[in-house]
Amino acid sequence: MLKHLEYTRHSMTEPLVTVYLYKKVEDGKIVSAFRIMVYKDTIISIYEDDKLQGGVISDVENGGMDKAYEVVKKYYDDNTDDMIIYGEKDLVDQLLEKFDQK
Repeated sequence: MLKHLEYTRHSMTEPLVTVYLYKKVEDGKIVSAFRIMVYKDTIISIYEDDKLQGGVISDVENGGMDKAYEVVKKYYDDNTDDMIIYGEKDLVDQLLEKFDQK
């Protein structure tokens, strides 16, 4: 479920959109997380579990918001996961529209 959405302006070298996916178990405990960063033409996702040993790059994809949606959907479970999105208004809105269409 979408827990938080914030329109922000990126600064130099920051991603245009950042999506956080928090994987939870039945009692609500967070057991892992994905951080998906959307740059001009590249999407990078990083995975880390609750042992806090450091993140691992799980995807590096070329593409725009269509590919970003595919990467988010690859890891996102609407029934259990929490999603937080920060980013440029027009790009965040494009991403949310893709969720509404499916």
